[in-house]
Amino acid sequence: MAIFLHGGKIHTVSYKGTVEALLVVGDRVVAAGTEAEVRKYLPHKYRDVDLKGRSVFPGFHDSHMHFLMHAMSLKRLDLAGIPTIEGALQKVKSAVPKIKPGSWLIGRGWDKSLWGEFPTKQMLDAIAPNIPICLTSKCGHAIWVNSKALEVAGVDRDTVAPEGGAILKDTDGEPTGILQDLASQLIRQFIPETTPEEFFEAAAEFIPRLWKMGVTCIHAPEQVGLFGMARRLKQERNLPLRVALMPPIGDFNYITSMGIPQGYGDEWVWTAQVKMFKDGALGSSTALLFEPYEHIDTIGLDVMPVPELRRAVGECVKAGYGIAVHAIGDRAVSECLDVIAEYRDESRERGIRHRIEHAQMVHPKDVGRFRELDVIASVQPSHAVADRYMADREWGERSTRAYPFKQLIDHGVRLTLGSDAPVDSPDPIYGIHCAVNRLAPGEPGKMSWHPSERLSVHEAVVGYTRDAAYAAGKESLLGDLGPGKLADFVVLSRDLYEVAPLDIPSCKVEAVSIGGRFVVEPEWS
Repeated sequence: MAIFLHGGKIHTVSYKGTVEALLVVGDRVVAAGTEAEVRKYLPHKYRDVDLKGRSVFPGFHDSHMHFLMHAMSLKRLDLAGIPTIEGALQKVKSAVPKIKPGSWLIGRGWDKSLWGEFPTKQMLDAIAPNIPICLTSKCGHAIWVNSKALEVAGVDRDTVAPEGGAILKDTDGEPTGILQDLASQLIRQFIPETTPEEFFEAAAEFIPRLWKMGVTCIHAPEQVGLFGMARRLKQERNLPLRVALMPPIGDFNYITSMGIPQGYGDEWVWTAQVKMFKDGALGSSTALLFEPYEHIDTIGLDVMPVPELRRAVGECVKAGYGIAVHAIGDRAVSECLDVIAEYRDESRERGIRHRIEHAQMVHPKDVGRFRELDVIASVQPSHAVADRYMADREWGERSTRAYPFKQLIDHGVRLTLGSDAPVDSPDPIYGIHCAVNRLAPGEPGKMSWHPSERLSVHEAVVGYTRDAAYAAGKESLLGDLGPGKLADFVVLSRDLYEVAPLDIPSCKVEAVSIGGRFVVEPEWS
């Protein structure tokens, strides 16, 4: 099937800038230019799509999405955005009667930054003393459990947290019900496992939601089982979605023992960088800093100390893999760059691309090192908006160098943009709004948070398209709409480049193509 797009503004991003028309044959773009130029190549049969003034962009990538976690979270208790502990407890109370005997109540999304304090196990005990409860925080780096869950897991006052984790305890030495980072595994290992079919069905329901947001490709830090599942979803359910799989360091020995190199797969699903953790998160006060937090005498958690990180990076580079390392605090980012520097020459010789995920606070001395070391910054614009007040409170004056998107761009660093869903919405239009305005939608009267770090619309679009494809190792196939590229594109009701910055959320997704097939049909045509 051939598709002829015309009658609007088509932003190729890199080929010819903005063009009048585009011709797709099969799964590829074959011509882009003026309408008269492209008409010369029209085949005998084609689908004519008059855009009627709409705009077209390459398909958007979400460069950091916990795909299966988000899919399952849509089926579990959702505490996201609830402004008070009391409100969250009321929602938990409503869910308790629906829990089958022998099951756990699982949920996520509670946000200490909204509540100003950590909740406790006693709050949950008053609602459900006999059902184990495990509720993951919005940032994903802390869990809130009741006494029953602690009892099932055998966690008590004498339990020692594993390295890279923390069990919060009260003044009497009793666990409060909050476990951070690696300590959460003490509880999670006792939660009944979600079956592969449950994951599959949740993913099948989730993919069409992503299409409607304009997402055509995800970079997913997931276990290797997603590789086969993504293929099944396309083949058995006709649910195409491109997946750059970032396997966890825990799966590294498995993939290398099988002789699986980075880039293994096809244009639908392939192996990308190996994911690992250097520190925790701002929301749980576990991001690793050079200096202590403002409100508490801690510098965070060193989840992967330098010797361990050095060993892991060396093994990955030796096997031909780049790393995608979670680093939020300034010390975590700096130590990651130090270790990557040790393997700079070998990485360059082998064409290996490393990424730092999140990079939420970067020391001034390290901003330029990203470019010097060819390290990609994988950042989430919505975090800057969601976390701004918490960053000011927890980091004080240091928050002036938090989420330094523009600084990184100005130093020649490639930014690839995403959401960290389910931490935030995977909607790229929302992400672009956050990158450009550093405000939440509906805040026209407020000042942008550290406005010098705002991106231009084009810089944000490139971060969701061209540079995202580069980060995934697929820039020869994806990321722009030049001839020869795969026909992944999004049709928007309005032009992102022409609307006022605060009106970006008014740009609605009206059609989506993946590989020359409309997965969201152009209803006007």
